[in-house]
Amino acid sequence: MLKLDSNTLRSFLLDAGDVPISIWVAYSGGLDSEALLHLVSSELESIQKIHGNVCLKAIHVHHGVSANADSWVEHCRHSCGSLQIPLVVEKVTVSSSGSFENAARDARYQAFSKHLQARDVLLQAHHANDQAETLLFRLERGTGLKGMAGIPNIRQLNEAVIWRPLLHYSRSQLEEYAALNQLSWLEDESNQDQSYRRNFLRHSVLSPWQKNNVEIAARLSSSASRIRQEWQVVSRLVDLALSSWCHTDGSLLLNSLPMGEESYWITVFLNKSEISLTSAQADALMDMLFSDVGKQPEYRGAAFRLARRNQRLYVLPLERTPSVGELVPNIWFHCAFGKIKADKPLTLKVRPIGESIALKNGFHRPLKKWLNDQKIPTWWRDHLPYLYDGERLVAIGDLWNHPDWQGRVEWEQGSELIFCLD
Repeated sequence: MLKLDSNTLRSFLLDAGDVPISIWVAYSGGLDSEALLHLVSSELESIQKIHGNVCLKAIHVHHGVSANADSWVEHCRHSCGSLQIPLVVEKVTVSSSGSFENAARDARYQAFSKHLQARDVLLQAHHANDQAETLLFRLERGTGLKGMAGIPNIRQLNEAVIWRPLLHYSRSQLEEYAALNQLSWLEDESNQDQSYRRNFLRHSVLSPWQKNNVEIAARLSSSASRIRQEWQVVSRLVDLALSSWCHTDGSLLLNSLPMGEESYWITVFLNKSEISLTSAQADALMDMLFSDVGKQPEYRGAAFRLARRNQRLYVLPLERTPSVGELVPNIWFHCAFGKIKADKPLTLKVRPIGESIALKNGFHRPLKKWLNDQKIPTWWRDHLPYLYDGERLVAIGDLWNHPDWQGRVEWEQGSELIFCLD
């Protein structure tokens, strides 16, 4: 018999205090979500004894892909109406680029995010067979300990929580529950299409395996759960070790990494910035980082840059066009990175080529060499505020000003582009 974990549910509800919250069921109308919706509805009275201001709702995502999608909506409306549960139908457009399964998933979560408020709980009906399929799918594709941990039981979605209370139940148990309660559900014809790898694993791998070992889905799901627990411990220890190899400016100290483990620790470091690389990209990055040590190379990704400087790895935003414009006295001028203010009217221009700057000792120094002397990061050199009074360069941020110029400059670099002088 299916049953919600009251302790987990209680922790969600008590954390909300007196704030009204909604418990949402991600409801497709298929067997899994049909069983979950009925289960939660049957336990709603007990749930409201824990938190008196709880509302149960269902959300159905209309992907608009199947010819039967509209009839599925009608089924969901009928089922929710019979249970007196409010239903939200969110129609989405699934991107045609890349993996359809990934695009459909992204569209669903965007729909969920649109409706979930802080403290709300979204219930999803993933079960042990789904967990087993996920584990097989990731093992076939190639994965590490984190990937083998499978589908998480609980995770955050913005300020709401996703909970999958049926992960330890098999599909056959859900079928028994549905039959016992005389539930009707939809069958998505795409679930039979074995051109989708998950469907192939379900029908041609896991199903025959279950005929030989009826408990295999439950055992694989249990293994994923144990691996997840172990991964949480390992992850905490990894974070502790990684922090000891990070500079105060947020960069990674490449020379401190254990020999032979560099690729792993760099991957972990990048994951902290939500950067994931393919094997080929990771190989190219490693070649860049550990060759031509005297240079300051950059690796450019689709939404980030990686730079090596003084044997430290920096994560940088994409390049932007350097800012130019007129500074009004004592008014902040916002640049591509940071902001600048002066007490006199000045002009912000791009980095000059071939310029020499006057030093306080009476000598002149080529700008390029001065930048090297000051150890200005290469990624900042085009974005330094080069300030002109007419045609004369009088200041570079608050790093330098012409000895004959009497003025005051305030410069804030901001936090997006790391500024370091060592």
